[in-house]
Amino acid sequence: MTRNEFLKGSLAAAAISGVSISSASTKKPVAKKKATKLEYTPLVSHDVPPRNRNPYKGLDWSSCHHVMTTTHGHCNNQKMLNAYLKLGYKFLTISNYYPSAPYYPAKDMTWNYYRVHHNHPVMVNGKRTEGPFDWNKIIAEWKDELPPELQKALPLKESDYKLFKVPEGILEAPNAEHHSFLNEYGRSTGSLHVCAPGSSYASGTFDAHDKFKTLSHGYHYGSNEYWRTAFDRMIAGLIDPEGGGITINHPRWSKMKREFLLELLDHDPRVLGMEVMEMGRNAESYWDWVLATGRQCFGVFVPDWAIGTKIENLGANILVVPEMNVHECLKAYRQGNFYGSLRSRNELKFTNISFDGQILRASTDKPARFEVVTALGVVKEVTGTEMEWESPKKSSGDGPRVNVFARVRAHATDGCGEILFSQPFMLI
Repeated sequence: MTRNEFLKGSLAAAAISGVSISSASTKKPVAKKKATKLEYTPLVSHDVPPRNRNPYKGLDWSSCHHVMTTTHGHCNNQKMLNAYLKLGYKFLTISNYYPSAPYYPAKDMTWNYYRVHHNHPVMVNGKRTEGPFDWNKIIAEWKDELPPELQKALPLKESDYKLFKVPEGILEAPNAEHHSFLNEYGRSTGSLHVCAPGSSYASGTFDAHDKFKTLSHGYHYGSNEYWRTAFDRMIAGLIDPEGGGITINHPRWSKMKREFLLELLDHDPRVLGMEVMEMGRNAESYWDWVLATGRQCFGVFVPDWAIGTKIENLGANILVVPEMNVHECLKAYRQGNFYGSLRSRNELKFTNISFDGQILRASTDKPARFEVVTALGVVKEVTGTEMEWESPKKSSGDGPRVNVFARVRAHATDGCGEILFSQPFMLI
């Protein structure tokens, strides 16, 4: 499903459920009742270490593996999977939705799998209801309301067709794209989407556009919970206590309010960060604005739906890990031990990124134009295979209190168009 198709379904859902979304209704505004805040009881402890303010510390770059992957890449069939594998992906965290249930392990997924094997909870008439859900039995109650072609499609069946053949040696972890959250007053958060690499959490139903009238009869196709509660459930579902987390998707496309972005990040350190590059869309301005507040925020780089298209700048994350296993890959996300690639074609790679508290160093395997970016903008530019930048000593009106953070961009100089992005180092 494309994002435009998702939006059409969202507006239809708004009309059915009474959620206020701009353009969902042209009726004259009515007097609003006094809003009542939703109750929130934490489901997990939030007393955990903060996001790492000095990523890459202690890594032996000479012996580490560079693992291409992404936190948000949709994949519905073997053709799409082959496109990822051709690029060199070694770690799969497929972003499935409708329902937002992980394709994990991928080799077990069949066509229509979650129409038959729906075991996770769903919000039914505003109440969280445990699975399993027998959709054939449920839909049978209003079968006569459906158009003839959908009546003929019943009963829903799982096909024998396997969606994916995953080669040996490819690592996997659960993930899904979650959506349709509520704010503290029970209203829609609009187009807030998140992924949860490493989490087995599942939400929503298969019936994205209410074709089978499930939404009309109270079964919500998305989260439909207060976002804080839903985030806690994602964290509780992490398969590795030391790795993985939540990423905030496409803030630029979502037109996300920057203050809300801070709320999401402040909820828990396992909200890792935000998408900086998504299908060629650049959200560096959002990223730098957040970093300038003194908050660590890891940047992730994603193709979203673009795999197999003519879009050149797909976006990928390159994990830097001492060993090739799922634990180390998920841990790299938690520690910020990864960097972003604009094109994801192995045309340039970092061979070192480090900060000792005073000097920031970076090097690449081929000549590049390095830029050091801080809250002041680009503060250094140099071309070669390595660079150093010394953080100014603290003084009145100067130094770390002004720069706040430092990160590195490396532009390939051979004309291929690749740009690499380090994670930020916090200077205060």
